[in-house]
Amino acid sequence: MKPKRSLASVALELAAVLLVTALAFAWSRQIAQAERDYNAIGGEYLLLLLPFMYYPGKRTILDWVTEIRELWKDGRV
Repeated sequence: MKPKRSLASVALELAAVLLVTALAFAWSRQIAQAERDYNAIGGEYLLLLLPFMYYPGKRTILDWVTEIRELWKDGRV
């Protein structure tokens, strides 16, 4: 059985994801505005969806790694 994560580690991971999202969005917005020479809404706003893509992606990768480990342990890989 997998040990439960502490609230502090979950909060730290969420803060890190939100910080990376905010920094990537701010950087891409500046780059887009410099390239367009005017303020507009473009694809850089899709970066705000990063936290919503991170957690399902993380779960999928962790499940995949677990399945590969089980196959390796059983000698099927």
